[in-house]
Amino acid sequence: MKKEVLNVSGMSCGHCEKAVIMALEDIGVAEVIASSTEQKVEITFDPAKLTLETIEKEIAEAGYIVIK
Repeated sequence: MKKEVLNVSGMSCGHCEKAVIMALEDIGVAEVIASSTEQKVEITFDPAKLTLETIEKEIAEAGYIVIK
């Protein structure tokens, strides 16, 4: 399992956090902690099953921006 912390712009409330969490859980991310106050998403995922690119794309499709 791999852990990453992503900077994510656009989350402003608990609903935004939940939207990101649900989107990432739906694609198989093992653990997700989203913080709208810190504009960060902490994830734990299996790199043999998911790429970081796929995860970032899913966040974008949920309406948020991953800042690199």
